[in-house]
Order: sequence, then C-alpha cells, then structure tokens
Amino acid sequence: IITAVVRDILEAVPVTQREASLALGATKWETTTIVLANASSGIAGAIVLGLGRAIGETMAITMIIGNRPEISASLFDPGYTIASVIANEFTEATGDLYLSALIEIGLILFLVTFIVNGLAKLLILSVARQTAQAN
Repeated sequence: IITAVVRDILEAVPVTQREASLALGATKWETTTIVLANASSGIAGAIVLGLGRAIGETMAITMIIGNRPEISASLFDPGYTIASVIANEFTEATGDLYLSALIEIGLILFLVTFIVNGLAKLLILSVARQTAQAN
C-alpha cells in the first residue's frame, strides 16, 4: 500500500519542476531532493495510510508480536494488540459484560483505524491540491 501510494504521489509531481530544476543547473541528486521535498506531505500520508492498514490487521500481527497478554516496559517484549484481544478472547466470552467489553474494544479499533485512514486521505488530498496549483 505504502509503495503504491508513494509512487502515485511522486508521479503527481509536475514534470516541469524536474525540468526546471535540471535547467537551472541542479544535479540529478538535487532534483531528487526537490521532488521528495515537494511530495513529503503525501509520503507522510502514505505512511499513515499504511499504519491504518496495519492497525486493522489481526492474525499476522498477533503471530509476529508474540501473542502474550502482558504489559511490558520494553517495546521488544511479546505483547497483545487490540485485534489480538478480540480474536483470542471472543470465543471465551461467557457473560454479557465480557462480550460487551470485547465489542467496545472492536469499536475503539474501528474508530482509531477510521481516524488514521481519514488523516492519510487528507494528507494525500493536500498533495493533490498543491500539485494542481503548481500546474
């Protein structure tokens, strides 16, 4: 996802900027720096969009992170994600309160994913507006 969006953003940078940079005597490396600076907010949006997709991923992240229901002081220790809690404990939810808590966790995960994806889309739209104004 991130690479596809970044590729689209870099293609959206006007060719005239690249040509103008080279015409003014900039090297290819300096031109690349100018293009990356122009697309930086879009690249940030792509990263946030990828983060939003990763937040919603369940089983792959559960297996990678270690699937241990403990809070640790180290970022490198095994742990649990919100999606892991739902996947592992939904079949064991015996009471209404337990089931309601898992549904609430799912709602929180949905809202966080929705907000992160919305912010990414806003960043990408701002890059599209900037490139439209540059043309």
